[in-house]
Amino acid sequence: MHDEGIVSVVGEIGMGKTMLSRMLLERLRPLPSDTVYLANPVFDRDEILGAIAHDLMPEPPQGNRAHMLAALESVLIERYSQGRRVVVVIDEAHSMPATTLEEIRLLSNLETTQNKLLKIVLFGQPELDELLAAPQLRQVKDRISHRFELQPLNAQEASAYLMFRLHKAGWKGGELFDAAALRLLVQASEGRTRKLNMLADKSMLAAYAEGVPQVGIEQVRRAVGDSLPTSRRAALFPANAGDPSSSLWRRFAPAGLGVLVALGAGYLLGSGGGMDRRERVAVTQPVTLPMAPEPSSIPAAKPSPSSPSQLAPVAPVAPGPVLAVAPAPPSAPAASPASPVPVPVPPSPVATGAPIAEPALVAKLKDNALAVRMQVTDEFIARPSTKGFTVQLLSQRAPRDAEVLAMANEIQAALNGAAQPAVPVLVHNRLYQRQLFHALYAGHFETRADALEFIQSAPGAIRRYNPVVRSLDAIRKEPAP
Repeated sequence: MHDEGIVSVVGEIGMGKTMLSRMLLERLRPLPSDTVYLANPVFDRDEILGAIAHDLMPEPPQGNRAHMLAALESVLIERYSQGRRVVVVIDEAHSMPATTLEEIRLLSNLETTQNKLLKIVLFGQPELDELLAAPQLRQVKDRISHRFELQPLNAQEASAYLMFRLHKAGWKGGELFDAAALRLLVQASEGRTRKLNMLADKSMLAAYAEGVPQVGIEQVRRAVGDSLPTSRRAALFPANAGDPSSSLWRRFAPAGLGVLVALGAGYLLGSGGGMDRRERVAVTQPVTLPMAPEPSSIPAAKPSPSSPSQLAPVAPVAPGPVLAVAPAPPSAPAASPASPVPVPVPPSPVATGAPIAEPALVAKLKDNALAVRMQVTDEFIARPSTKGFTVQLLSQRAPRDAEVLAMANEIQAALNGAAQPAVPVLVHNRLYQRQLFHALYAGHFETRADALEFIQSAPGAIRRYNPVVRSLDAIRKEPAP
């Protein structure tokens, strides 16, 4: 919150710039400050003024650029007199036109006799430095008072980073990656957090599939072979080391792979902002991952050796959901030990997978206007009597009304074709990390096990979205626009 000029943070792709920008916003929230976040600032010089004014004023002024600047300066002076500071955080700043960067410099000129009225932080790739090196932007470059460059993680930092995320996800054991595996992870990821996350996730999937309690170099080799291009693999592995791209999980059936992805993703995901840990995947990415059931969701049973897609039981890599299948009905009645007369014991309840029929709701959701469907969805979910679960298919960055409406119609047609016309396809808007997303759901179920069973038997038009089970109570607690 110092009064110096513009601050720039530069880093390569996948180094965590967006994560840091959002962390900065979170740290500023409890302070006497007002923040403006521009995630994709491909604006001209007039549009960026409007974008900043839109976040700071309930009714942004209309008119020419001079009128907009005067109104913006008036608001900044008012906030300053209240003891508040205004911070503008611009992500992907390397994509800004030169004229817009010049407008940012002019905004940094707004000040009192002693203090700046606006603090500006630019996050961008190294191309931002190249852009600022242009002769016509030398005045902007001269206003950069602090420049930070994100460096790749070394082995020690990568280990601390992975353990932090694992502990956030509930891991309570020791080092999950041995030293050789960690060195290869850092080398293959080039110390970039995005690649490190992906390779560590796939390495844990391989370790789970092989039943080993710790991730070793062989599991990392498989992850690298599955993820990196041939040229990069050739640089990492000698020619006689074999092709690591023949990864073990490529040979699993799609259903088994979905469970493994859910388990591996759960290890690396951090806290979910108060949501059920089983549901965090649904809101952290625009594409959702399938989630594994809790042990209590489906009755445990011994795996059938005759099933080719059934995984053999292995030692779990970390505490969490255990792979289980519903047991078949017993071939003979069991005798009660407390009675001399044999008493048949009924089999444990098995999930039916049958959704709750909602024909009236489906009829309302056939409206061609997306706004009407969203209103119907919100009214249905908001009802206190609406209990149970649904299946979230996707969370799509808004606004993409036509695309989401087409998806909803396609899914409803697939359900009709699968003789499930009473299954509603719900859609509404949600705020995930302060960003507006369209969320799409299918069905209403009494239990989580029913929803999981529905996913397994759902048409391909639904399974291709990698659906995830969500509780309606948790959805009600999410922030809405």
